[in-house]
Amino acid sequence: MLILLLIVLFGGSFFFFANLHPHRTGAITSALFFGLSILLLVLNMGTHLGLTKTTNNNRQTIRPTSTSQGVQLLVYQPLGTTNNERVYVYNGDQKSPLPGKRGLAKTTRVASSVTTTNAKHATLTLTTTKYTYQNQLAKVLFAIPGTKLATTQQVAHFTVPKSWLVLSSKQATRLKQAAANPTN
Repeated sequence: MLILLLIVLFGGSFFFFANLHPHRTGAITSALFFGLSILLLVLNMGTHLGLTKTTNNNRQTIRPTSTSQGVQLLVYQPLGTTNNERVYVYNGDQKSPLPGKRGLAKTTRVASSVTTTNAKHATLTLTTTKYTYQNQLAKVLFAIPGTKLATTQQVAHFTVPKSWLVLSSKQATRLKQAAANPTN
């Protein structure tokens, strides 16, 4: 929108100042508008001019992905070799619109943590921080149709009872094999 405004002002300034001595005023005005527009675009892209960070918390009760020998499991799959990134697999709340729907909490560029408590139910708290426009003027000037604003941070915090185990998918597979073969 800022670019369209620039084109209209740039073209309009020549028609408005056509009778002035060799278009100097029009050229100077157009150059100022052009420079200001470029400066605002650069500031928007570099320092997020016109945007603010908005945080949204979403808390839901979760159920274990599986139960092995009476032990309830929260299973994750490590991504890469450093084990810094994980994908957690859990079952959604029974009262949710899609009961029993399995959820994935991917932790790429996302912080995650697991806390063990004396609580009876496990919960997942997703804290999402996104950029939003400060006001309608900023939206008109800087919005590009068809694009979404970036999510800057997402934190997935699991709170599980002490009766739960948090295992990697390989550990869960070994536990299932060990439980199936009682001689081990």
